[in-house]
Amino acid sequence: MSDDDCILPSGAAGEPPLDEEKLRDERLLGLLHFHFEGSAVPQHWLKYLAVWSIAFATSFGSSYAQPIVAERDVLQICEAFSRKAPERMPALVQPEAAKNFVGRYARFSDRLRGCLSASEREREPNSVTFLIQNTRYESYWKLLTDSNSVQWISIERFRPVTLADDEPWRAPFDVIAAPIRPTIKPGGTKIDPNIQGGAIQKGNQSTASGAKDTDKSVESAAQDSRIDTRIVEFFYATNRKQSDTPPDVEGHPQPAFTSDGPPVYSLNGWTAVSGYTGERNPDLSVGIVRVRVPEGHHIGNIELPSSLKLFGFRLRRDTLDPTKHFTIRSIEKTDEAKWIKTLASTKKKKALVFVHGFNTKFRDAVFRAAQITWDLQFRGTTILFSWPSRGDIADYLYDKESALASRTAFLRVIDDLYKAGYDNIDVIAHSMGNLIAVEALSNSAATRSPTAIAQLIMVAPDVDRDMFVQDIAGVAKVTKGLTLYASKNDKALQLSKRIAGGIPRAGDVPDAGPVVLPGLWTIDVSLIGDELFGLNHNTFATTRNVLNDLAILLMEGKPPPRLVEIRGFPEPPQKAAYFRYIP
Repeated sequence: MSDDDCILPSGAAGEPPLDEEKLRDERLLGLLHFHFEGSAVPQHWLKYLAVWSIAFATSFGSSYAQPIVAERDVLQICEAFSRKAPERMPALVQPEAAKNFVGRYARFSDRLRGCLSASEREREPNSVTFLIQNTRYESYWKLLTDSNSVQWISIERFRPVTLADDEPWRAPFDVIAAPIRPTIKPGGTKIDPNIQGGAIQKGNQSTASGAKDTDKSVESAAQDSRIDTRIVEFFYATNRKQSDTPPDVEGHPQPAFTSDGPPVYSLNGWTAVSGYTGERNPDLSVGIVRVRVPEGHHIGNIELPSSLKLFGFRLRRDTLDPTKHFTIRSIEKTDEAKWIKTLASTKKKKALVFVHGFNTKFRDAVFRAAQITWDLQFRGTTILFSWPSRGDIADYLYDKESALASRTAFLRVIDDLYKAGYDNIDVIAHSMGNLIAVEALSNSAATRSPTAIAQLIMVAPDVDRDMFVQDIAGVAKVTKGLTLYASKNDKALQLSKRIAGGIPRAGDVPDAGPVVLPGLWTIDVSLIGDELFGLNHNTFATTRNVLNDLAILLMEGKPPPRLVEIRGFPEPPQKAAYFRYIP
């Protein structure tokens, strides 16, 4: 039987003939395909089933008639919203509704960038609710409709996505605000629309007039949400080998799959890992780490459980308490392409790359990066570059070789930031981390396409003094500012000097004075004092005044003196050659 021989179902009798273009509307046919998937209904019958469905709905009154809002329409709405461009909304959205939506939720548009997917979660006579997956967040959107168009759009609730699925849902206008919520919440998601405190509220509003009341009820219900404002999140990149220890994932979700080895927790392109060793890896691993800063934290410190050892044997160790100690909440790795895409989704294109020193395990580097980010109240994007240090003073020479082998990986991270759209990249290099940063940038400056950064902040650089003086001229060509924090009391640098055969280090301050070069801001912080056991190799991160100086430098790029405690030397009327910290 041909299409022309088919007879319309009787339910359509008396209805005006439908436009042929509507019969071919692919969204309508796609909806019917969904309902009749796997059945033996012929293709040509789907069109007449569509006609009958419309007529049937019309016979029940306009209260049940609504436009077909497809997932691609919602993705188009999402993209227009993220660009704050109501004129880019699909035609089915009323212009006034588009304008109101973008205007009302404008401050959330940067969070909800990178529209990945939209899936329908609930459909009622005059509304439809979609779950929107963005690069960093997920959210529920409700669209109020009539028979022809979308009349009103509201964001019911949103949350960052994490592998542990542990973040509570929040109303868009929840007053709870974190003092520092640096950047990113990637990871997997396990969607439960009926989750307690985050369930979609079923309503019977038939027009846009009820939307505001709906938002108020959602906002009120969300006030009970508890956001842990003491979690610091930042990116990491490392050329260490991954640890074989199974990860301890928050919430203890079911593993994505298991094999002969430990269980694998992997969702949405992110995989939980327990950490990284001190051994070298020829490739680069990238991801996100989340650290909780304890309530009793003092600026400059990293509070960890104390332990008592005697002759190498541990006699006592305090129990880990998240309210008293720094704790790693999760470490999640992904591929480099997704990492760059997530970097690109952040609002502020200002990055701070921290390169740790020798005698530093991955875990210690993570804690130090978290402490610096928290104490500086840094509002941009922090990236930890962790190279293969074994975390033992006896492995100094191994660490030095690892540092030299990490220069290419360091430049690769900087290039990834440029690919992600960052236009302001600062680098803090500590101790032997300067061997990586200084040599990498100096070598790059001699190429046809040099890698440039904004500020290079060199803290207690464990670099041969003569090599430093030779390389810094090239580094100056690819940086906007160079700052050196030096100290004659740094015991770790004294140890390095002995191992290196008595050759002075760039971060040392001998009797003749610190390194002074054109274009280099040198600050002598010798009077800061000794850290625990006299090994004050983390002076820059354990003293409030130095942190204050760093914060001003990173925020404003101002030359010294930036604090009254930092003064030029020699004193006036002579011209200052460098600066000293005077407590």
